[in-house]
Amino acid sequence: MWGFFVLKVTKQLFVYFFMIKKLLGLLTWIVAFNTSALELKTIDEIHSAYKNNTITAQQLAQGYIKRINQLNPQFNAVINIEPTAITQAKKIDELSAQGLWAGPLHGIPVLLKDNIETTGSLPTTAGSLALKNNITNNDAFVVKQLRNAGAIILGKTNLSEWANFRSSYSSSGWSAVGGQTHNAYDTTRNPCGSSSGSAVAIALNFAPVALGTETDGSITCPASVNGVYAIKPSMGQVSRSGVVPLSSSQDSVGPMAHSLKDARLVLSVLQGRDPLDTSTHSFELQAQYKVTKSSLVIGALPSDKFTVETQRLYKKQLSALKQAGHTVVNIDISDDLATLFVDEYYVLLYDFNKEINQYLANTSDQVKVKSLSALIDFNKQNKAAEMLHFGQDILIQANAVDLTQTDKYQKTKHRYRTLATAAITNLYKNNNVDVVIAPTTSPAWKTDLVNGDNFKGSSSSLSAIAGTTHITLPAGQVSGLPVGLSIIANKNQPQAAYTHAQIIDEAFISTIKKPE
Repeated sequence: MWGFFVLKVTKQLFVYFFMIKKLLGLLTWIVAFNTSALELKTIDEIHSAYKNNTITAQQLAQGYIKRINQLNPQFNAVINIEPTAITQAKKIDELSAQGLWAGPLHGIPVLLKDNIETTGSLPTTAGSLALKNNITNNDAFVVKQLRNAGAIILGKTNLSEWANFRSSYSSSGWSAVGGQTHNAYDTTRNPCGSSSGSAVAIALNFAPVALGTETDGSITCPASVNGVYAIKPSMGQVSRSGVVPLSSSQDSVGPMAHSLKDARLVLSVLQGRDPLDTSTHSFELQAQYKVTKSSLVIGALPSDKFTVETQRLYKKQLSALKQAGHTVVNIDISDDLATLFVDEYYVLLYDFNKEINQYLANTSDQVKVKSLSALIDFNKQNKAAEMLHFGQDILIQANAVDLTQTDKYQKTKHRYRTLATAAITNLYKNNNVDVVIAPTTSPAWKTDLVNGDNFKGSSSSLSAIAGTTHITLPAGQVSGLPVGLSIIANKNQPQAAYTHAQIIDEAFISTIKKPE
């Protein structure tokens, strides 16, 4: 009897022992799971963890998804999680187990702005209910590049509906599909747009990398006010095929990340010649730029169009650059830009009319809206959901543009691009500087769904119109809100801009604070 009792107790102890061992193992896995998802931010850190077997791609992807599920309801940054994300991660783990490496983005989760097409069950909506069933079963060129490099497509991010080209009174980061995205540092403030969700997602560490798109400021502004790194590439460097169009004259796709190094790496993956985007056919990347001197001559554009607090911060930034051994020269634009923005608006209206009609006409039968005029009617018929906060005056203006006036369009486009390119070239040439900088924008404003956005200064337009590279770096805060510093590249000089940005970034890394 006593022996049976001892045997029973011993067996029970063994059961408890193995249960405790399993629980401890699970607890260890959960700690690693959460720590990795929260603390591994850069591509190098993630790859190091993979190589040291401290985390798997599945654990990392699950960690990000868990974090998104926990925090996203407060910020509305992510619209959809990609259903195949864990399956993609498993395939990466299988390669890792064989000692194989998928590519430079091996096992790196990436979020995509929801105007970038993907295969599978997720629609590509551009934030509009008119495209809620726009399941394209097509990977945009940039998505193919990401997959070929080993990236994991994690999901889609919210955006300003139609890339902020619907209403003069729109609130950046609002779409009928995703609602209002909120700034990562203060949910009462705006995330800027139109790549709102991508920037907020990086700031909140929902992923190590996200893609945004820009026509004029839509990558750099959200990155600036959410304190992340971003690159708006040169025209032709990255294909736009498979991206819902606004304007082929200015549209670009670019990366957001936790470091400039990561943004550059992702950009190197994205770029390439695409038969479906003729702008990529003539682009030639300059040779790797080599720094030949220890200090830079930095041309600082004026900051008087920005808030007073931003001007004060800019002075501190310039002082920090001087203390780092660089020469700072105050410069200004001497060219007459009086017609620039009127011309830009006309070109964008013309392009949007032509290109969105082409895009809608080629959507699947699941999409019932097949033209811009039908889209305008759709919004009227669904006013309660689509025009809850603002109207569609820009869509109406675009629809009214006469597409037969090709001569006027070509002359306008030539004039404004020549003017913007000359303005940038002259900044470098006339001032004999290595690099041109300016505040990217002022801190985030209070979100106002009634009156719309309240911008105070922007440095995006010259680069956007000229088709040159524009980089923004986190470079300090105003009252706890991030403000980015812009590096405005010279024509055909993206590599020099990357190198100069890296040098400048070293003066500001210690100032970066993440949202709590």
